[in-house]
Amino acid sequence: MKSIVKQFLLLLGCSSLAYFLIFNQGLIGGLMIAGMFFLVCLVVFSASIIGVIKGSLKFMKLSNVREAVGLMVFSIALSLVVTFVTIINSFVVYTTGDENQALNDKVRFFASTVFQVSSQPELLKTEKNGVTYYHSENNKDSIAKIDEVLQEERESFNSFLGTHDQGGLTIEFHEDYDSLETGYGAKDVAGYYNLGNKSIHLVPADENWELILVHEYSHYQSHLFSNQHSLPITRIPSWFEEGLADYFAEESSGWYDLESLEIVDFHDLDSQQDYDTATTDTFDPYAQSFLAVESLVAEHGEDFIPDLLMSRSTNAFYKKLEAMIGMEIEEYEEIFLEKMIAEQAQLDVWFQQAYEQLDKKDYSAVEQTAAAIKKVGDPYDIYAAEWLLLDVLLDQGEFEQGADLLNRKIAEDTEEFLIDDLLLLAEIYLLIDPQLSLKAALEAERAYEESGYYYYDEDLVPVYEKINSEEALAGYRQLLREEWVYNPYVLDSLKDKLNKEYPGEF
Repeated sequence: MKSIVKQFLLLLGCSSLAYFLIFNQGLIGGLMIAGMFFLVCLVVFSASIIGVIKGSLKFMKLSNVREAVGLMVFSIALSLVVTFVTIINSFVVYTTGDENQALNDKVRFFASTVFQVSSQPELLKTEKNGVTYYHSENNKDSIAKIDEVLQEERESFNSFLGTHDQGGLTIEFHEDYDSLETGYGAKDVAGYYNLGNKSIHLVPADENWELILVHEYSHYQSHLFSNQHSLPITRIPSWFEEGLADYFAEESSGWYDLESLEIVDFHDLDSQQDYDTATTDTFDPYAQSFLAVESLVAEHGEDFIPDLLMSRSTNAFYKKLEAMIGMEIEEYEEIFLEKMIAEQAQLDVWFQQAYEQLDKKDYSAVEQTAAAIKKVGDPYDIYAAEWLLLDVLLDQGEFEQGADLLNRKIAEDTEEFLIDDLLLLAEIYLLIDPQLSLKAALEAERAYEESGYYYYDEDLVPVYEKINSEEALAGYRQLLREEWVYNPYVLDSLKDKLNKEYPGEF
């Protein structure tokens, strides 16, 4: 019994020594120290075999077979510990690219990859609506805006994919991109989803935080879909997974110069490792991935997405995809971007045509052109087409109808369009009721404070307040002097109104 206790204590001491020595080394140093431990374990293991065969081994003070077996177990157990510690050290150093991390930082990084603990020390923990947030005191207030978006997206994803998000997600806030890049192990990262512990990592102060959040949350939902249907997570090509995430985040092809984009073989973007290393000075894998998914949705609608996600392997995925598009993926690779360029050129022609029709006051023609744009355009094209229809009303002096149209649009707005529409509404209300202008401007200011990513002039609300006071004339003068009325139809009508109300003052 005493020998067993001694061997256990020896194993504990050697394991602690291996843990300390290996974790305080870089990749090569850790492997060298591990090699020395393995050499010792091999010698001890060989000696234990001799002890078992002979029944004892005097020079190692093994008096019977039981003690020799105990020594054999010790050598095997220590080898396993050294192997485990070496793998963790190598994983952390290789992933982060940092050879000089402290022991505690390495342990925390590995633990945060596998378990639901924060990758950064000294973070606060808050739970809300089934989501665990790790955050500092500085960014605690960001939980509310993240939660609001997540509740909407959870319902949308669950309905579309048939998933059941009942909690288990972790979201960790980072205050800077250095911390984010260290956690992911690569540069130029705006956010990431950790598959190992179901955690989203982002900088809540990023001006595109909502797009990043929805992108990463779509990966979480894809993870849920895979688990729910007992499907391999790696069955879907990475280009489709990433392109789908951007599509759900409502990215737009209008953000890209389509004619300058480089396209590569889709199969070169199948694995996550190849995808992560595909970026060059001239090639962006995210651009190709998103545009491919967007073109597929434009041609076939969204209903094909869950069916493709049900594929049990990459080969099965491509068979389904090629059957749907009626060609091999290599052929699709050659034509999909050219088709999108042609469609974008057509949209440009329609927009130019619509403005020419508006100049000629051919309002019915503008409405027909706007309808054609909304039928094939992306969310930004649709948004611009709706403003065209609003200009039709404003050009005819139908300001109350224009305000009603804009209010209906605001009720359905996504956040990225909301502030623009509220500010335009404030301009229109100057011709109807200046008090309503102030109300719209205050709502725009509130939306800005909640989003934090949109440019907004904070001096604008005081001007509207001045217009609604005894200093109305000074307020209007400042509004025009600072050129804060952007819609030309509103501006012309406002000048006419002010010249009548304040003769000789403008």
